[in-house]
Amino acid sequence: MAVRIPFDEKEALRYFGARPGDERAMVTVDRAFLQLRNEVQPRSILQQWSCTVVQGAGPEKGRVILENGTEFVSSGLARHLMGCDRLLLFGATLGTRVDIALRRISVRSIAEGAAAQAVAASLIESYLDQQEIVWKKDLPAAWQYRTRFSPGYGDWDLAEQQKIFRLLDCAKTIGLTLTAGGIMAPTKSVTAVIGIDRFGKPPFETEESRCGKKTKCAACGNITCPFRQEEP
Repeated sequence: MAVRIPFDEKEALRYFGARPGDERAMVTVDRAFLQLRNEVQPRSILQQWSCTVVQGAGPEKGRVILENGTEFVSSGLARHLMGCDRLLLFGATLGTRVDIALRRISVRSIAEGAAAQAVAASLIESYLDQQEIVWKKDLPAAWQYRTRFSPGYGDWDLAEQQKIFRLLDCAKTIGLTLTAGGIMAPTKSVTAVIGIDRFGKPPFETEESRCGKKTKCAACGNITCPFRQEEP
């Protein structure tokens, strides 16, 4: 039975690069969604880890050290998790059938293929939003959470994704693998961390608190990204 994930048409259009009010783009995106909706077979894996956050000094990058000694090296990640002593580590995928459908659609039409890629990108984000709600219901209500932060954001090297794969055993748990070139298969997949602050308001200003926004893009230093999202 196919799992239903809310379809955020506005987000899909943003990924598609459509201009506001572009009705032709809306029709193309909606058609792509109809072709993908029954192919989605999402799976996810979640672990909670204690961590120590070490801020970088001078040329030395910041680090996030898990209880088992695994180190994630990134000043951006360390700043994002400052004040946290735990984190949620997870992987999620839409499944192999989505990849097959994307290839089939792209062969038939370049435009529809691009729209389908945009739809799939929006669906994995919607799935993660759904899963976050489920995960947090099982944790103390007083805990505060940071936005998702993935390898590839800011200065967190995409190659560090290998460490997440090993910890989560993604191939065995959710059928998600990593190629030698660092590409995930299935492609519509995400690995990330969510910082947990158990002690109330963090004793620092985050980019999110300064600008009043709560978006994953607030944690990323790539301000020229065409998909950068700004929310009021």
